[in-house]
Order: sequence, then C-alpha cells, then structure tokens
Amino acid sequence: MNRRCISLCRDALRRVLWPRRSGALQNRWFPYLLYPISYILFLAVSLHAQDSGPKSRVAYLENPSLLNNYNPDPEGVKNALTSLLSTLTGKSTAADAWKSLGISSDDIVAIKINARGDGRTSTRRAVTDAVTASLIAAGLKPEQITLWDKQEKDMVLSGYPLRQEPGQVQVRAVQAGPRSDIPGLGWDPDATPYFNPTMGQLIYGDLKFQPSLMDGMPASDLPKSADKIPYWSYFTKILTQKTTKLINLGSMTSDPDLGIYGCCASLALGSVDNTRRLIKPNADQDTTIGEILTSDPIKPKTVLHISDGLIVKFAGGREFDASYATTPGILLASTDPVALDAMALDRFEKLCANPGTGIPPIPKIGNVPHIAGAVLVGAGNSDPAKIEIVNVK
Repeated sequence: MNRRCISLCRDALRRVLWPRRSGALQNRWFPYLLYPISYILFLAVSLHAQDSGPKSRVAYLENPSLLNNYNPDPEGVKNALTSLLSTLTGKSTAADAWKSLGISSDDIVAIKINARGDGRTSTRRAVTDAVTASLIAAGLKPEQITLWDKQEKDMVLSGYPLRQEPGQVQVRAVQAGPRSDIPGLGWDPDATPYFNPTMGQLIYGDLKFQPSLMDGMPASDLPKSADKIPYWSYFTKILTQKTTKLINLGSMTSDPDLGIYGCCASLALGSVDNTRRLIKPNADQDTTIGEILTSDPIKPKTVLHISDGLIVKFAGGREFDASYATTPGILLASTDPVALDAMALDRFEKLCANPGTGIPPIPKIGNVPHIAGAVLVGAGNSDPAKIEIVNVK
C-alpha cells in the first residue's frame, strides 16, 4: 500500500511539472507546487520506511583462485557465473536460471557495466564475457545484447572499445567521444525525465546544454520549447526505447565522494544526464539514487544485479592503488542492488580496519547517504537481518 502511495505521489509530481501537451514547464506555478508536493512525497516515503518487507536473496561466491595477479581466469569466471545463477534461482542450468529471471530469446538486453577508467576498478571483462556467453547459450542472438555505460572515454580505458557490428554483441556509450565513428546512444527528450528540486549547472553532453555529437542528437531532434531550468535529468534512449530487459554489472569500488560506486550509483548516475547536482555526500539520507533506481525506465526492466568483487578497492581516491585493494574473487548476485552494495561496504569496513602489513588502519566509511536513502524509498535492503545470503557450493 505504501509503495502505491509513493508511486501516486511521484506520478502527480511529474504530471504537474512535466505536462506532455504543452511540452514546457509551467514556470508560473512551479514555486508554489514544488514544496507541497515534495512534502507529500516525503510523508509517503516515511510511511514506506516502516514496512518490514521480504528478505533480499543474495547468492555469494568467494574464490581467490579466480585471479592471478589481478588477472581473472575467463573459464573459471564462466563456471563461477553458472554456479552463481543456479544458486540464486534454484535452477540447475543457466538457461533455466535466465528464464526464471524473466529473460526470453526474444528480449533485447542492455547490460550496464561500471566503467571507471581502469580495468582494475571497473566491471571486469571476464565477468561481462561470461554473462553475454551465458545469455547467448540460453538462446539470445549476440546482436540482441548491448554492453553500455555513459562515457566512451571511460569505457575504452576500462577495456570496452565501442563496437557496432552485425552478428556481434554491441558495445555502446551514451556519450560518444568527439572523434568516434559510432554515435552516442543519447538522451531521450520525449520520455518523462527524473525530477529533483536541486538545481544544477548543465555541462557539455547534457541534453539541454546544447546539441552536440557527444549526446548523439542533432539539433533538429531537440524540443522546440527546450526547458532551461535544470531540475530535470533525462534518461538514456537505451532504457526508454528498444531495451526490454536490463542487467546491471557493478563493481566493489570505493569512492571518495559517495563511499561506494557500486551497483546502485553506477546504474542510477549512468542512466541520466545532469548528475553533478545529484551527488550529496554530506546528507544523512539521500534518496536521489534510490528514486532513479525505482523509476519507470529502470525498475520494470531490471532482472538482475551482479556485484563484481574479483578485485575489491576498499579505500583511497578514484584511481586504483594496490595498497587499498585485494583480490578475494567475490561475485554476488541478487535482484536487490542495495543489498549487494551494503555487503560490499561491510567488506570495505573490515579491510579498512586491517588493510595489510605496514599499512595503518583507515578511518571507517560510516554512513553512506545514498544507500540509506535507497532503503528509505524501497529500492532494497541494507539491514543484514533482511538479507538472505546463500553460499555457492
């Protein structure tokens, strides 16, 4: 019931502030309507937080022998993925596991990767190759599968050069580089955008900043009544148009601003533009990422989240630092991204307390606002008592 209340409040907010017929924001009424509706939404969210809800099931695998000096064993990872899917779903084969998760041979599958600009902090290629091979073995054609993330430059540096060839798994970026031969997937001006009252400064590549090759949209496709008020974040076309199923492959990677740039942050912030305003590291609870995860273009299509912890980066800056990394060979799978990130954070804290020989203990990460906020809006569970961990045998 509370989930329904939240949904109705969100729909009301979007309809009032995003009228499709006029194609423009009703600026005159905006200041008067924003805060009352936001307050109603907050009350609905608070009610939802009182729900206990079902436990989140997580399949857990840890095998350090899956790597050798930061290099994953491709065949070992493929076998591990099969076991992971079987453990999560209770099915004996990967094909039956995918079917139980809702994927059929007719689906168009988008696989969101976490490209951080370094193969050691990004979703490992061995993991994506294992997932795509498993899907193809289950009956999908390679061209029905697209690996994607936001920025081409980060994808290339992470080991994912773009590819758009018949009969092959596609590898695409939402924002292609200025010299790219493969256009960006772009942002969708016709789909209802994500609204957040935090103002932001639009930058090159955001839909409403200016028409550019980076966002894959010629000037002729831009709405004539382009809204210049940056309260909106537009979803990428890969989510709003042809894709029927979404798989999210995150990584266990710490972040100096967010605490963790894992399954939740990677999917949410990679799916919309105008995101700099959405990162709020100093809040106690930040529902932004959770709201995006539970939005219409994402939640109904998402069938699986996998957290790649073959290499765990538990501290430090954005760049990889071997002093703050370990190779436990972890793979987690669940339909709950919050549970996966909460388990990764627990591992981070243990590693920070005992980072290794000659390295002093590192201060705890502590509260992570976007994880707390995601729980508040019903995007998943972070309480260990509400997470059922099933070990891969």
